[in-house]
Amino acid sequence: MKKATSISAVLLFVTILVGVLGTYSIIMALPLIGEEFHLNPVEQGAIISVYFLGFAIFTIPGGIIADKRGSKQIIVINLVLWAILTALTGAVTGFAALLVVRFLLGFIDAPLMPAMLKAIAERTPANIRTTTLSIVSTAEPIGTGLAPFLVAPLIAILGWQEATFVTASIGLLLAPILWIFLPRPFVMEPPSSSASKPKSIPFLSLLRNEHLLKLTSMLCGIQIVIVGCLTWVPTYLTTEKHLAITQSGLYSSLPLLISMLGNLAGGWLFDRYFHQKFRTLVIPSLLFSTIFLTLMILSDNVNQFLLFESISLFFLSFTTQPILGLTMRIIPSDALGTASGILLTGGKLASIFTPIAMGAFIQAFSFQAGFSLLLVGAGIALVSSFLIHLKRSE
Repeated sequence: MKKATSISAVLLFVTILVGVLGTYSIIMALPLIGEEFHLNPVEQGAIISVYFLGFAIFTIPGGIIADKRGSKQIIVINLVLWAILTALTGAVTGFAALLVVRFLLGFIDAPLMPAMLKAIAERTPANIRTTTLSIVSTAEPIGTGLAPFLVAPLIAILGWQEATFVTASIGLLLAPILWIFLPRPFVMEPPSSSASKPKSIPFLSLLRNEHLLKLTSMLCGIQIVIVGCLTWVPTYLTTEKHLAITQSGLYSSLPLLISMLGNLAGGWLFDRYFHQKFRTLVIPSLLFSTIFLTLMILSDNVNQFLLFESISLFFLSFTTQPILGLTMRIIPSDALGTASGILLTGGKLASIFTPIAMGAFIQAFSFQAGFSLLLVGAGIALVSSFLIHLKRSE
């Protein structure tokens, strides 16, 4: 059992890592894409937002499919389609075509995270699921941290289009490895006292689950902060602070890499001490994150800006894994794909509007005005966390 859990975690970690490298290559290349296609900040933001639009539209259907078809099949199919569309991203010759490909990329990426959560729930004992998930999820900040060392030189040497071809090739190579080596599920729902097969939870019942909706609202606010930083900090450092693309990529990735520590700590603390004290962990973390986010926005010095961003994202990352961990604890595994689809849709809806809204504020006012919108996300997450009240029996 331990071996199957470890193998699953490693393979899922690598899958997320490859996806992050592909995604971050577009974000790092935004200034170059904007220059090549003569785009303003709102149009550059739309390149990121349209991906999340496709993601949001298909996340819930993707979660339902993951429940019905199985997590392994969905993950492998996703990797193949992701590689094809990532390669097409580098082949486009116009802004409109780029938007279409990015939308389709978000559309086919949507089932991946619900399938990942389901795969972990099926292959991990309940007492270490959140810890395992937090380890797998560190692939995102690690990928972001590696991107300046791997993707930025590729973009500088080959060009942003050719860099997408390289990441697409890695995805195609990984797909058969996952199909062959990802272990079979071993965690099953407890048998029903009735002789008949237990009924799955209806979709509408999940939509009416107040705990799931409040967790969705929390994730929505958190995503506003994360996506806002991920999208506009590299461009801010390049255009306002006049750093080279390799420097801006490195500097902007450091806070996201530091957030990896918060991810790991949040998952471990939730499993070990706070699985019945959710609010005790997340409310102080969100308060500290909001304070340092405010200091970041007010800072004009690059070093102070990055320091405050790092601390803010560190505390913010304390909350992401408990949200997913609590979802895995209150929703049975046979409905977890659908439930996580609902949860992630809330996050991705925030991701749709954040890059464009920030781009509009940056164009009309300043980068500081654009970054001020991040406080809205922090406020949504904080208010939602105060509204979650779980009894021990739940």
